[in-house]
Amino acid sequence: MNKQMKVLFIGTYVPKECGIATFTHDLLHSVSDEGINCKVIAVNDPYETYNYPEEVVFQIDRDKLNDYYLAADYINQSDADIVCLQHEFGLFGGDAGDYIYALLSGIDKPVITTMHTLIREPELAYRKATEKLIDHSEKLIVMSQTAVDILKGVYDVSEDKIKIIFHGMPDYPFNSSSKYRRKMKLEGSPLILTFGLLSQNKGIESMLKALPDVVNKHPNLVYLVLGATHPIIKKTQGEVYREYLQNMVTELRLENNVVFHNKFVEIEELCNYIMASDIYVSPYLSREQIVSGTLTYALGMGKGIISTPYWYAKEMLADNRGLLVDFNDTNGFTKALLSLIENPKECKDMRRRAYDFGRKMTWKNVGGEYNTIFRKALKKYNTYPKIQNRLSFHPEQAV
Repeated sequence: MNKQMKVLFIGTYVPKECGIATFTHDLLHSVSDEGINCKVIAVNDPYETYNYPEEVVFQIDRDKLNDYYLAADYINQSDADIVCLQHEFGLFGGDAGDYIYALLSGIDKPVITTMHTLIREPELAYRKATEKLIDHSEKLIVMSQTAVDILKGVYDVSEDKIKIIFHGMPDYPFNSSSKYRRKMKLEGSPLILTFGLLSQNKGIESMLKALPDVVNKHPNLVYLVLGATHPIIKKTQGEVYREYLQNMVTELRLENNVVFHNKFVEIEELCNYIMASDIYVSPYLSREQIVSGTLTYALGMGKGIISTPYWYAKEMLADNRGLLVDFNDTNGFTKALLSLIENPKECKDMRRRAYDFGRKMTWKNVGGEYNTIFRKALKKYNTYPKIQNRLSFHPEQAV
C-alpha cells in the first residue's frame, strides 16, 4: 500500500480577505479530495490575527524575519513530503518579499511554487527575488502561456521546469441567470457584474461613464459592483475610491441602475452572484496581470464577458470567448455592452465557448494536475536529493 503523501502549503489563508487566501484554500481542498494529507503555514499581516481552521499548523508574521527561520525549522522537523508555495511579492516581508528566502534556504523538502505575479521588465530587486525563487523551486506552476513566455524569455528558465495549470474554479452547470436571480432576490435585466476587492486599479469609472447611453435603451439594466474595499487600501486611504465612484453615479444620474454591495463574500455566495448575472465586466487598468481569479470564475460559468486587454484576459478570451475593450475606452464599453445585450444568440454562443473552455479549469481537474506534479517532483527529489549544508547556514545568507 502506498504511503499517503503529505503536502504543506505556504501562503495567506482564509478567513483572511485576500484572493490568494481563497485560492490556497480551494487548491488545498481540491488536492486533499485526491487523498493527499494537506496542512498550511499561514502568512499574516502585521498586527492581524485570524481564527484559522484546523489545517493551519504554523503562522508567520509577514514582517518578522525570525518567523521565517522558525517556519523552516518547523518544516524540517515535520513529516511533510512536499512544500507548495503560493508566491506574490507583497505576501512576504523584506525588499521585494525576500524574507521568504530565509525559509526556502533553510529547508530540505522539495518546493513547488505557484507564481501569482510575474514582471516582464523588473527592477533589480524584483529580478533578483524572482531568480532566487526559480533557483529554490523544483517546479514553477503558472496559469497562462504568457507567464511561460516571460519565464523563458526574461528569466531564461528551461521549459521543463515550468508547468501551466489553470486557475481553478467551481464546477457549475451551464444555466440561465433567472433561477439564481430569484434565489438571490436580485433585480435588473440585464444584470451586469464586476466583483473583487475594490481598489483604484479596477477601472470601474470607465464602466460607469459607459452606462448612460446603454441605460437610455435598456432602462432596467443594473450594474452590480460586488466587493469590499481592499483591506490595505482601506487602512491607508479609507473609502475614498468607493466614494468617488458613488459621486460619479449621482452625477451621471444612474442611482437606479448602479448598486454597490460593500462586502467580502464567501465562495458559495460569490458563485450565486456570478450565476445570477448576465454579463461580467473586468475593466482593470493594469496590462501586466498574468492571472485573474474573478475572470476565471466568470469564464467557467459561461457568462458574457467584457474585459480590458490585460495579459490574462487576452489569452483567456481568445477565439471569441469574450469581448476586449481598450483601457479607459468609454465608447468601447458602451458598444460592447450593447452588442451583447442586443444580440442574444451571438452572446449565448460566446458564453457557450467560454463555458466549454472552462471545463479544464474545474478544481477537480486542477487538483489532479497538482497531485501529478507533486508525485513526480517527490520521486525526482528522492532520486537526486539536493545537498543541504545546514551546519554552515547563516541567516544573513538567506535574504
